[in-house]
Amino acid sequence: MYHQRLKIFIFLCVGGLVITVSRLLTLQTVDVQQARQNIEQLRILPPEQRPTIRGKILDRYEQPIALDEPVFFLQVNYQLTRYLDERWRQARIQRELNEDETRLEVEMRLLEEWKEPTEQLKLMIELASLLAGVSRDEIEQEITEINDRIWEMGRRIWWRRRHRDASWDTYFATCDLIEPEKIVTVDLYEMHKSYPLIELKTEQELIRAQLALIDLEGIEIKPQAKRSYPYGPAASQLIGWVGPAHESDMSLFEDDEYMYYLPGEVLGKAGIERIYEPYLRGRRGMVLYDKDGILLERKEPEYGHDVQLTIDIELQRKIETLLADPAQNHRGKPSAAVVLEAARNEILAIASHPTFDLNTIRQNYDTVFNDPNAPMTHLALEKNYPPGSTAKPIIMTAGLEEKKTWPDEVISCSCYNIPSGSWPRCILQRKFHTCHDILWQNNGRNAIRGSCNVYFSRLADRLDRLDLQQWFYRFGYGQKILPTPVPTDMPTHTSLMGRIPQAHGSIIYGLQFDPIMDIHDIPIIPSSRESEKRFWGIGQGNLRATVLQVANALSAIVRNGVYKSPRLIYDDSDPFNDRGRRQIPVSSGSLSVVRDGMHAVINETNGTAYKEFRNSVLFDRDMTLYGKTGSTENPSVAWFESFAEDDMGRAIVVVVLVEGGQSGAGEAAPLGRLILGICNEAGYIGTKPTAEPAAEPGN
Repeated sequence: MYHQRLKIFIFLCVGGLVITVSRLLTLQTVDVQQARQNIEQLRILPPEQRPTIRGKILDRYEQPIALDEPVFFLQVNYQLTRYLDERWRQARIQRELNEDETRLEVEMRLLEEWKEPTEQLKLMIELASLLAGVSRDEIEQEITEINDRIWEMGRRIWWRRRHRDASWDTYFATCDLIEPEKIVTVDLYEMHKSYPLIELKTEQELIRAQLALIDLEGIEIKPQAKRSYPYGPAASQLIGWVGPAHESDMSLFEDDEYMYYLPGEVLGKAGIERIYEPYLRGRRGMVLYDKDGILLERKEPEYGHDVQLTIDIELQRKIETLLADPAQNHRGKPSAAVVLEAARNEILAIASHPTFDLNTIRQNYDTVFNDPNAPMTHLALEKNYPPGSTAKPIIMTAGLEEKKTWPDEVISCSCYNIPSGSWPRCILQRKFHTCHDILWQNNGRNAIRGSCNVYFSRLADRLDRLDLQQWFYRFGYGQKILPTPVPTDMPTHTSLMGRIPQAHGSIIYGLQFDPIMDIHDIPIIPSSRESEKRFWGIGQGNLRATVLQVANALSAIVRNGVYKSPRLIYDDSDPFNDRGRRQIPVSSGSLSVVRDGMHAVINETNGTAYKEFRNSVLFDRDMTLYGKTGSTENPSVAWFESFAEDDMGRAIVVVVLVEGGQSGAGEAAPLGRLILGICNEAGYIGTKPTAEPAAEPGN
């Protein structure tokens, strides 16, 4: 028994020894490997981010209207700028407190340590102030903004590391309670980066800066991409601009390590720049070195994609210059113009005056934003107006198709039996005490020719209210008509940041349309006034439309009733722009009456735009012109809509609006005539003049 117990004891001892030795050997091997990995990790420097180049915004001929251009900046490292941050200084002092020194002794010791970099910072501020031609205060404010961004980043990172599952609402409620001495313990890559301070705009500034930097540390000159807008104010409301990413933007693309925003990076703030931000932005690259400078890993940047617009930027600029010209009949009042190439319904120009310069908007933002003329609002897209007599071609179409009239029916506009009460009167009756009956048989085409309010108010009153609404809806009223296409190669993990801003317009009786619903399924909210239809017949009352909606409706008439959505952004998946294509149920006979009347407006005596066009050189350039004038009261707006066709089968649509205008014929039509001339000279319609075009005569 004794020997048996001894054997068991020896066996257990030997077994335990073997296990212990094996464990020690394993631990030694694993620990050595882990130690080696840790040592290797310590030799790897933080990854260096490589900036991307933002994609361009191009016009229809691939002319860049927004692009990144390399410029040189005097850049300063946060390791230097932090000496101007009193939060950082006090936090460092607090962390250095110990039992052997008083607070004053710690502060004096650190001030001595900081003396040299503080002097470097002062010299840098003087240099930047001199080169930029601004005060020291302005340079210090730039530095403060850098410090604020990095400080907030450090605070967020410190909090997130300790509250990984908490919501950011909790952070915003408690972040001010975090002690500064805790924040300075965070060490981030962004704290060792240089940030742009001033742009070196001339070669002389660059040379002076290079000479001054010989003895300064923490300061360097680096090229950096700067967003440039070669055409300045042209299409400014449409294009938008870029600006620094703010704290609220930092969560965008936060799950993509090469796309989220770093301090100092920019993003789109408005317009196409904002909407297509995920597409234009691209993704950063990265390089990884060890302490010996050996390249360990490289990831190339993915440059941003280009966005191509259908507009002709040169045409756009010329039209904007015209709208701003105080020498024209409209005296430079706020105005808008749309030019469509009718076949594909592509927007060649969509101008809004006043404008602002995209290259200076960041510096002048407050002035532009507070301008009472609202230059940031695109008048052709974002504002609703009563369409006035530009609505009459649609009223004529509806009346003919609903069998409420026929082409030769005469609706009398008498000099004697003047309508009273709630019936609209013709301008001839109100201002000149005459009438259309003495000019011609007041049938359909002549009613358009003379823009007879009596004819169209009577015709509209015959129509059913739902039919009226339905016809305007078919032509694109009462809905957002401009799509914002998603590019086929858009990264799958991103989406557009909004849609092209535009107003719905308004169809009366309170009817709100959902594009996916059939109009007959939508209930009518009755009008409070039975006479509302009469005013709708002359484009007033509660009827509202945007300038683009008016142009788009006319474009459908030009295409013989084929409706298409207007196109602003090229979409490779839809080269012929069939988006929204449908046939409006209208006969060629009805449209021929409308076309005949609009032709007479410009080409026949007593047409409302005849005097404006009668001596125009456009008639000698192989094109046929059609038009319609319009004006409204409360608010006062002047309109002119037109289209031109040539022997090559081309057609363009031009619509002009003048805010505060009193006469479509006197203020808007002259602009329309000149814009048609600009389009002809650009080769879009008719025979392009071979020599310098002769100046168009005035009124």
